[in-house]
Amino acid sequence: MNTKARVHFCFDKQDRYFSRETVKFFSVHRTFLFLLSVLVVFLFYGNSSPLVDQDEAAYAGFSRSMMETGDYLTMDFPYSTPHRKPPLHFWITSFLFQIFGPTEWVLRMFPALCILGTSLLTYHLTNVMYGQRTALYAFSILSFSLYFPLNGKIALVDSLLVFFSMLGFVSLYHWILSNKIRFVFLFWLSVSLGLLVKGPPILIFLGGTCVLLLSINQIRFRVWKLNPFLWLPVSLTPLLLWGYFSWQKDNGVLIRWMLDWYIFRRATDPVFGQSGPPGTYLMLFVITLFPWTRIYLSFLNEYGWKLFAYLKTGGLKLFKNLLPWNWKGIDSHFTPKRFLLIGLGFSWIFYECLASKLPSYPLSAYPILAIILGDQLSRKHNQIYMFRLYLTVALIMIAVFSFIILPKFSELRMDTKKTAASIQNLIPPNETLHSFGGLGIPSFAYYYHRPIQEITWEEIQTTKGYLLVTESDFLLWKGLGLGWETIGEPFSIFAYDRNKKLNLRLVKTKEN
Repeated sequence: MNTKARVHFCFDKQDRYFSRETVKFFSVHRTFLFLLSVLVVFLFYGNSSPLVDQDEAAYAGFSRSMMETGDYLTMDFPYSTPHRKPPLHFWITSFLFQIFGPTEWVLRMFPALCILGTSLLTYHLTNVMYGQRTALYAFSILSFSLYFPLNGKIALVDSLLVFFSMLGFVSLYHWILSNKIRFVFLFWLSVSLGLLVKGPPILIFLGGTCVLLLSINQIRFRVWKLNPFLWLPVSLTPLLLWGYFSWQKDNGVLIRWMLDWYIFRRATDPVFGQSGPPGTYLMLFVITLFPWTRIYLSFLNEYGWKLFAYLKTGGLKLFKNLLPWNWKGIDSHFTPKRFLLIGLGFSWIFYECLASKLPSYPLSAYPILAIILGDQLSRKHNQIYMFRLYLTVALIMIAVFSFIILPKFSELRMDTKKTAASIQNLIPPNETLHSFGGLGIPSFAYYYHRPIQEITWEEIQTTKGYLLVTESDFLLWKGLGLGWETIGEPFSIFAYDRNKKLNLRLVKTKEN
């Protein structure tokens, strides 16, 4: 063998050795552990920044008030009336506050754990359905997309709700496959605790999924063996007990308000002015699933054409098959893909039909979409190249969020904290601060940490003491001759939830 041939052979042998070692080092298991570590760091890093208005600050206020007063039925905190919910999230946060102290990091610790748990449940279910490599894809798509992991960086009740939703969904799949009674217990436990988090949404998702699964003859008997007529009333018991004691405490004021605000109004009217036509979330996923958007569009393209072909050949038969009395004539088999697509019915499609549109409504659809898109990616001939490309972009995006965007956003939220500290120094500790004008800044109330009373237009002329009003209201009432004495300089708070500056005045009524 000549020298040139020997050199070429040596290099070829080295390249093959290096390639094998690289593949071995970046195995599916090691890649998953690496990405899990990155997710943990992202979820728990930098969580001591000031509170986010509106929801997070209101939830923090409810939880701290429960800890301080020992009253776990009352949800009374300034500027926070629209944010009242069933109490489980507040009870857990209050418990953590008692142990570790009422800090921002402690407040966000539990939501971060819930998002982490949901990602692990997604990995587990995908592994059971499709194997380890597809599970890695699904975990990556869910955990390193634009919107879903951010729910672990802000203390909203939706992170706990999506965890229980996914736990119930995974338990349902295991029950259908294994017929082990422990999964029935886990399923109904998820329903019960989910009801204590946010009420009807978990019933809509898991209950609606079970109803649609009855259309599959192969597993209908297994779905009925969940015994809903027995276990549904049992799972409702904690929520009903809380509702009963709450009703006894305030004569039903909170419960009646919740029924109106969370059920009747949201089915017919938009809340907080957020509405959209059917298809809003279809388009929203294009953005929120970035950088995995291309796989999502591939999924829509594939199943859109399948639906078109089905309608072309079957016509209105598709809609007839949706009617329960026609299900006995449907000869379909239970498959992982069919289970996932049915899960999208009441985690996504249902909310397209509501007038109110909030980004958190279809949150339970994200783990299911991640599994479907992971399977979609696994069937591509260049799947490893595409996965590495999208994952690289995702990791860069996560780094930008962690070290640039979130710290900048934290600086904007410092206004409220500084204003609260300044006003604390201007008002005697035993004085109540009166607030007028629907300011809507629960983070200010949290950091001020003294009594605040919101007053109406009728009360403003008779209220004595210290008042916090907007600059425009101050000028209006001053022009009408109301005797107010200004204290300190005007305060400016950037209300990023409304994209405007709130220019505030602290005033004191003059003594007659």
